[in-house]
Formats: sequence, C-alpha cells, structure tokens
Amino acid sequence: MSSVLFITSLLVTVGLIIVLYPFAQKIGLLDKPNHRKLHQKPIPIIGGLAIYLAILFTLLVNDISSFHQAAFLSAATILVCVGLIDDYKGLSVKFRIIAQIAVGFIMTEFAGIKITELGDLFGSGSIELGDFSTAFTIFAVVGGINAFNMIDGIDGLAGSLTLISITTIAMVSWLSQNWPVYYFCIILIASIIAFLLFNLRIVGRKRASIFLGDTGSTLLGFSVCWLSIYASQGESRIITPTSVLWLMAIPLFDSVSIMCRRMSKGCSPFSPDREHLHHILSKAGYKVNQKLIIIDFFAVALSLIGTIASFFLGVPEWILFFSFLCLFAGYYWCMNCACKGGKVSQSHETVPRN
Repeated sequence: MSSVLFITSLLVTVGLIIVLYPFAQKIGLLDKPNHRKLHQKPIPIIGGLAIYLAILFTLLVNDISSFHQAAFLSAATILVCVGLIDDYKGLSVKFRIIAQIAVGFIMTEFAGIKITELGDLFGSGSIELGDFSTAFTIFAVVGGINAFNMIDGIDGLAGSLTLISITTIAMVSWLSQNWPVYYFCIILIASIIAFLLFNLRIVGRKRASIFLGDTGSTLLGFSVCWLSIYASQGESRIITPTSVLWLMAIPLFDSVSIMCRRMSKGCSPFSPDREHLHHILSKAGYKVNQKLIIIDFFAVALSLIGTIASFFLGVPEWILFFSFLCLFAGYYWCMNCACKGGKVSQSHETVPRN
C-alpha cells in the first residue's frame, strides 16, 4: 500500500507541475522580481497548488483509512484558496490570520484534534489544558503555519524542513504500526519530493523552476501541525508533546526569535527584514545550496535527538523541554550578536520567496 501511495502522489505532483507551469505563466501567477527579491525572472508559484491537488487525488482514489480526511481537506482547501489569492494579488496579514484561525477551528472542533496536555514539562506531572485546549491549539496552529511560511526564503528550504519533520513522524508511526498516520506521511513525503525536484538548484540548474508561494508554505506548515498534534495527543499518541518541539525546532527558533527582535524594536512581528537565519548565513558568505545543507543538517540532528531521546531512550520530558529552551536561548543570543555585528538594515531588504 505504501509504495502505491508514494508513486501515485509523486507522479501526480510531477504531472500537475508540468501542466500548471504554462497555465501560471499565462494568467500571471508568478513571483516577479523587485527590490526585495533575488531572482531576476518571474517564477511560477504553483508548488503549493500542485502538492494540494496531488494529496487530494491520492486520498480520493486510494481506499485507505485516513484519519479525519474530510476535515483535513476542508481546512487545506481554505488555506490553498486564501494562499492563491495572496500569491496572485496580495492579502493583508489580518485576513490571512483569520483564515488560519478558521482552519484551526476546523481541526479542533470537527476533527477533534487538539492539544489537551503539554506533557511533564517541569517534572511535577503532566500539564492538562482542560477548557483552554481549543484556544491553545488554534494559537499553536497559527504559530506553526507562520513559522514555516516565514522561513520560506531560499530555494528548497521550506520544502526540505517539512520533509524532515514529516519523515520523522513517518519513522515513528511505522515503528508504532500506526498505519493511518504512516500512510498520510507517505503521501506528503512523495508530493514534497516531487516539488523539490523542480525547486532545488540541482543537475546544473542555477535557480528554482517553481516556488511554493504562500499557498504551499502555509499548507505544509498546517500539515506538520496536524500530524504532530494528532501523533502527540490522546489514545493515538506515538510521540510526546515535547518531541514536537524538536522536530519543528529550526522553523520555531527562526520565527520566534525574529518576531521577538522585531517587537523589541517597536516593529510589527510580521514586518520584513533581513534577520532570518538564511540572511545571516548569506552575510557569512555562504551560497544558496551551502545554506540549505547547513540548515537542514541541524534540522535533522535536532529532530533525531528529540525523537531518539524520547522514543528510544525514555529521557524525561522535563529534561528535553529545558534542553530545548537552553538551545533556543543560545540561538537567540547568537542571532542577536550576528544581527548587531552585521548592522542589519530593514530599509534595504532583499527577500527571495520560494
């Protein structure tokens, strides 16, 4: 079954990209160069739409026991529609946040997937959320979606980081024989790999052929949140809530630290700047593929550390939690020093979009 799902999702995504490419050029669904972006030619923003349609097709034509399939597809459809409008004409942050809150509500109230407990974070027993579970879950989902959206700054980054997170969940679900989660992960993994074939700078390609756009980055962020929360809560739990922090570490580190720095300067947390991790690596002289390898290496390492420590070694959750906080504190300090040392300017930003 898994091989059928993988091949179907992979081939359908590739086929859709090929079909959508000229269509996007015709209607102007393109990421056009400007003073904020590095690419020099318009790039079709079809990666997210192709991934969404491939997931939809694969789920509908294969008889699998997918968990809360209708709810996921409904929420994903909202994100994709809003993302396409945003990619085509642009939308305000407020409107996008409202849409993300709506999909979080679908997730909690229609699928029943919510964060009900945070685990034993302080060594004194599991923290139950009770009546606050719905609000906290929606907050976490909106945060997770934007973490993956904000880190989507160089070719292959958002896709590869999502691939790392979902592959980790797939590995644990396979070991736990939780087949609904495993099969869903396989579908996502295949579609992301197909996208990366066109997005990565490989086989002599000097720039990406297509971008994810906000359509894709928000869809992938939501998918990681959906799988992570489902896998870490309730009777179907196969990982601890603390493990989720580790498998999403890089997007969380980057988004939280940069939003804190922006607010400390009196700016909106969503205002653009050049203080993301990939910007700092650019200032250090690294090229796109070098930056991608460095960031992905640490993402894989952190994801494996959190998973192995929790799933295989049984390390107490409170140790993993405080270790995560210490790592974040170190990351935040290092990034602050790098930004101050580089004399980062917000007024001359160059932000490539994937």
